[in-house]
Amino acid sequence: MDQNSDKELYDNADKFIGLANEMSKTVSHGEIGIAIRYAAARYSAFEASMRTKNLAENKDKHIQFFAKTFTETLQRNFEEYSNLQSKIKTE
Repeated sequence: MDQNSDKELYDNADKFIGLANEMSKTVSHGEIGIAIRYAAARYSAFEASMRTKNLAENKDKHIQFFAKTFTETLQRNFEEYSNLQSKIKTE
């Protein structure tokens, strides 16, 4: 991705995070996380259905792609938050 599309990606993600932060005033973080993962799965299935004429035939390929990209992103974010926690503990 180029810098403009990276910025757009992060700006769009920040909108979802902003909504989640607003919801966390009245809903538990756990419930919000479950809702976000459900919404991501639901939208990913929709996205895949728009990319193929035979979703049933290509389902495994799409699931592997989404699972791989989610896992990679989750690992990077866990590393970031682990580093933040380490900094806080040493301050």
